[in-house]
Amino acid sequence: MEVLKSFDQGRAMLEDYLDSSLYPARLMVSETHSVQDALTNGQLALDSRLLVFEHAQILYAFPMTVVLSYNVIQGQIGDQQWMMTFCNACNTGMVFNPVVEGKMLHFQRRGSYDGLLLIWDEETNSYWQHVTGQCLYGASVGKNLSVITTTRQMAVAEVLARTNASVLLTSALSPEQEKLSRMMEKMRANPDKVEAGIASTIGQEDTRRPRFELGLGVWNLTGSIFFPLTMLYVDDRVLITEFDERPLLIYQEQDAVAPVAAYVETRRAVWEGDILRLDKGAYIQNDTLFEANGQLRSLDRPMQLLMRWYGFALTFPGCNLPRF
Repeated sequence: MEVLKSFDQGRAMLEDYLDSSLYPARLMVSETHSVQDALTNGQLALDSRLLVFEHAQILYAFPMTVVLSYNVIQGQIGDQQWMMTFCNACNTGMVFNPVVEGKMLHFQRRGSYDGLLLIWDEETNSYWQHVTGQCLYGASVGKNLSVITTTRQMAVAEVLARTNASVLLTSALSPEQEKLSRMMEKMRANPDKVEAGIASTIGQEDTRRPRFELGLGVWNLTGSIFFPLTMLYVDDRVLITEFDERPLLIYQEQDAVAPVAAYVETRRAVWEGDILRLDKGAYIQNDTLFEANGQLRSLDRPMQLLMRWYGFALTFPGCNLPRF
């Protein structure tokens, strides 16, 4: 798999585009709440959008309204420090370990490059790519953040339907932040309105697909591939394919916000209501794989993100596309 090309400082935006006194560029979270309690007390609705990551079989969820106004959130789970990113333009983010060579780094939103969010750390005055964790510019060039996991966009109803325990991490927003969050949601839904600003930091672009097309990007250490959502919807929200010479099943449950991919060997995948029927009586329901006898099986998943084409192609140059 190709790596990112050398950093071109001339087309990078190296300052935050917002006034940090009104719009803080990082949220530190420590208190946790129950997603169910937040629904009960009216803080969330069943269709409220969340950004979620899984750690030690627990789902950690963040209201998208909060995510869109901060873009960088840091916290700690037990002994594990973590830092989550989200780019409003490319529509995705990751979870990293912010400890580099034994030193705890504090990150924040700080400009853009290749049309993607740049994150910056206070301790080494360095800029990092928000999906790969590669340091692009500054004293830490040559270093990489360790990936903890990917993020996933889900609705509250999806989270509560899972067998996992779920935890909500959030923070009250100021009136200015609430207004910003609404603006960012409109931009995220229709990036064409700010296309000139996004394009201004892009160098050589891969034009095989429309710039802002959404799809599921899948990758590992040796390769990457982008599955446009339009391809998945043509096949009734399910696709049997392969990646890295392994069988890959991509599916999107009826009320899910985004599709997901898992390494599952099957020649058949047919929806019956909310159940995805597979070979030999196996099935997937609520994102859980069951054997014919009802026994749960763990799902092995590749790295994956719901992302816009330009962002995935610039992050993983030369990525593959499926045959249409």
